[in-house]
Amino acid sequence: MARAFISVPLPEVIQTSLLNLDRSQEGIRWSAPEQWHITIQFFEDVDIQQLKWLFLSIRARGVVATMGPRVTRLGQEVLVVPVDGLLPLVENVQATMSSQTSSKQLPYIGHVTLGRTKKNLTPRLEGKSVEGSFQVDRLLLIESQVTRDGHKHSIVESQMLL
Repeated sequence: MARAFISVPLPEVIQTSLLNLDRSQEGIRWSAPEQWHITIQFFEDVDIQQLKWLFLSIRARGVVATMGPRVTRLGQEVLVVPVDGLLPLVENVQATMSSQTSSKQLPYIGHVTLGRTKKNLTPRLEGKSVEGSFQVDRLLLIESQVTRDGHKHSIVESQMLL
């Protein structure tokens, strides 16, 4: 059984914009830029081959994703850039993949995780303006493995959107 997720890759222009943010503050475990993505749906304890078959059956239209407007936190410890405009895509993916998910889905909040903070730390980046938009034209199916050095992500499949 595997852990996996469906995600939207970030275009180079958005990655460059995020790389320009000051990520030098200590006390924050920064996400590696090569790990940046926007999760559409997460799966735990799934058969990756069955998930791949369902993933390839997704028929969804592209959407425009809008970044920002500011760096914020999810909960106390996760520093993120919000991403809006994905809900029609998310609903389509969730409907297609419903046989692989539990009935207890949390409300969807599109975001790119920049890092995780210690509980009492106030990130200097919080509130910093981040803007940009891009056409979402493909999805990735990613297998996620937990290693001693963190999560290792491997692309299982890629699919263009309509």
